[in-house]
Amino acid sequence: MVSVKDANAMAEVIYYLKGIRQEDVDRIPKKLMQYLNENASKEYICNFDYSKPLKELNILDETRGIIGMICYNYWCVTEQQKELYLKRLSQNEQQYQKKLQEKYNSDDIFNRQRQNQLIDENKIGNNIDIVEFKEPIYMRILNKIKAFFKCLH
Repeated sequence: MVSVKDANAMAEVIYYLKGIRQEDVDRIPKKLMQYLNENASKEYICNFDYSKPLKELNILDETRGIIGMICYNYWCVTEQQKELYLKRLSQNEQQYQKKLQEKYNSDDIFNRQRQNQLIDENKIGNNIDIVEFKEPIYMRILNKIKAFFKCLH
């Protein structure tokens, strides 16, 4: 039994394969196609534009992984194509890690928080006034009455 996410990914892969050349689909073993069809979610609705490149499609990461595996194993015919494909994957991963490093750099994260705080303070302005606390009038009257009775004792 496959997870819901994997079943949805398989449904997206099948939907994606319907939009590519038939000769590319024919390179995929029938057993794999059967597995995808048997385990794909029947309820999941796929709807993406075939005219867009794969990287621009709003699909699950699992779908990208399955398509990547198919590309490497069945569409990259020569060893040179496979090496080039792996090199591109490696470059993409390095770029992704670099973006993550820049976004979540532990050395810089506190500086950015401080800068954001300063920006927020500047937006608000320095209109912080000291507010004098005054007791409500009924409390002042009550305290005076208490003080009067304490004097009588």
